[in-house]
Amino acid sequence: MLEQPYLFLVTEVARRLRLEGVKCGTAETIDAYRAGEFVQMRTVQDLKNVLRLCMVKRLEDYEIFDKIFDELEKQKRPQEQPKNETQGDKVQAVKTVERGESSADKRKEMTVYYSPVEVFMKRELPTPTQAFMRESKRVMKRLRRRLALLPGRRYTRSAKGYVDFRETIRTSLRTHGEILRLLHMKRKVTRCKLVAIFDVSGSMDTYTEFLMQSMYALARQSVAVEVFVFSTRLLKVSSLLKYFGPKKAAELISREVNIWGSGTRIGNCLATFIDKYRGIVGKGTVVMIVSDGWDTGDPEVLDRAMRSMKELVGRVIWINPHADKPGFKPRTIGMETAMPYIDVLAGMNALKSLKGFKTYFGAGVQPMGRRPVSRRARPALP
Repeated sequence: MLEQPYLFLVTEVARRLRLEGVKCGTAETIDAYRAGEFVQMRTVQDLKNVLRLCMVKRLEDYEIFDKIFDELEKQKRPQEQPKNETQGDKVQAVKTVERGESSADKRKEMTVYYSPVEVFMKRELPTPTQAFMRESKRVMKRLRRRLALLPGRRYTRSAKGYVDFRETIRTSLRTHGEILRLLHMKRKVTRCKLVAIFDVSGSMDTYTEFLMQSMYALARQSVAVEVFVFSTRLLKVSSLLKYFGPKKAAELISREVNIWGSGTRIGNCLATFIDKYRGIVGKGTVVMIVSDGWDTGDPEVLDRAMRSMKELVGRVIWINPHADKPGFKPRTIGMETAMPYIDVLAGMNALKSLKGFKTYFGAGVQPMGRRPVSRRARPALP
């Protein structure tokens, strides 16, 4: 059972972080509470490190957390009362009591609570802009060409490639069977299917505009694109984006999707995707996951889901909004668990501009190749 001072400290730190503009919601506060039960903290520095890891997600916010923690630590230290109390000190103490500024009153104002059930929340979403749509259209075309070019089973006429004996002989009939020119053919290029899965949990609140614009841009590219959103549950939203204009699509997503700002269970949601939508993916499918990797679920569930996903699809692309920042390293448990199964880890700039796209999807990323069809060897002639 946790002691009352620790619970009050966690609540106060979370409150002050939110006042400073740091994203510290219910999930982060609960993680800090639970850490007090499982982590042995012997010194103040241990306590500071544990709370910082649980409640702060961005490296640039560490300085704010350190300042808040140091302020609370100084307030907690017992201050020595002077032996000779002056008349002015007595008057100030009386004024404080008259105003009712007691520590108990302050604690009552700062009391927070949480519910173990998931949060159902709808959100007003911005309409995708025309400028973003124009640039994203160019980026998406490059993306699908870079990732999705597969040699199909059908052939088409070409200047180079295999010799097309059938068409060559058929054409020679016009010249009485005289072959004047050899015709060539090559396999038709087919684009693979793209499935995008967007994280709309509380940790991604800062990037709501980017999420809405990217979802709409991807859904409008082709009928071969499927779009999903997840936090504690997985929802398919392709039909809400494909057949409507930007403004109408934003209204439909705002009205129909009620899991914005909830917790994050990446492993459970990916497992649901594999169980329910296994039939829409294959070796010619590229799965794009847009998430910061903060997962409150079991890492083993995420590991099994990513392993199954990797076996089913051709490529796994992970878009992390923090990957654009200098010195980024996938340190979260979710990212460390998923990294062995990720083919390309990119930032948001990969979907925003051609320059960002070339940074992550350069010449090193080659189109997927179809596995050669095994044929039985013909028996040798006697």
